[in-house]
Amino acid sequence: MNIRSLLVAAAAFVAVSAQATVVAQWDYNRGSTKHSFSQNGASFATLGGVTTAFVSQTGSSDPNAGQALNTTTYGSATTGNMTRGVQFGIDTTGYEHLVLTFDQRNSSTASAWTALLYTVDGDNWTQATSFRMATDGSFVKGLTYDFSSVTGAANNESFAIRLVSMFAPGLSSYVGTGGNYASGGTIRYDMVTLSGTEIVASAVPEPASIALMLAGLGLVGVTARRRRSAA
Repeated sequence: MNIRSLLVAAAAFVAVSAQATVVAQWDYNRGSTKHSFSQNGASFATLGGVTTAFVSQTGSSDPNAGQALNTTTYGSATTGNMTRGVQFGIDTTGYEHLVLTFDQRNSSTASAWTALLYTVDGDNWTQATSFRMATDGSFVKGLTYDFSSVTGAANNESFAIRLVSMFAPGLSSYVGTGGNYASGGTIRYDMVTLSGTEIVASAVPEPASIALMLAGLGLVGVTARRRRSAA
């Protein structure tokens, strides 16, 4: 096999190994707050007294048109900023380039703003971003955050995320999705999915392999020069 063929084969291998796969997913069609699918292990919890129920969903990106998770009991308008919501623990061991996607549907009196928090040690939480929800009461599909550049998110058994209601920017209170806020407002989640690419150890050559490859390339160069000299 010549050098060009080797490079083509190596490129093909890297392309295959870099394909994204689902690390964990909650579609709620099994009627459980536990993960519906996980490569390594996952957990779910509610925060700040939030209560949950499973409801039939329409309009999310779930191809099976099953259930969604309905959350409510978010507390008074001026307390609990970014402390009430849901938490997803996801063991990302063996995966990198992580991307979160989910669908969310707010009632008109639910908090218009949702914050995405994450932890890499299980104790300290950092705000990644925030989302402003639609006012028409329909699912917002494919809300996304890319954790690829977050140090410690990949290959980590302690990685977790939170989706929590937050005060409106610049205010010390919640603002309702449709205007007025109420603690009985509801937020629904569906197709909560963390995807990533598998870390393939063999994709990185060992030092001995690199040395052999360089030696082989050197030998090829010497042979080529001798052939040109002979000609």
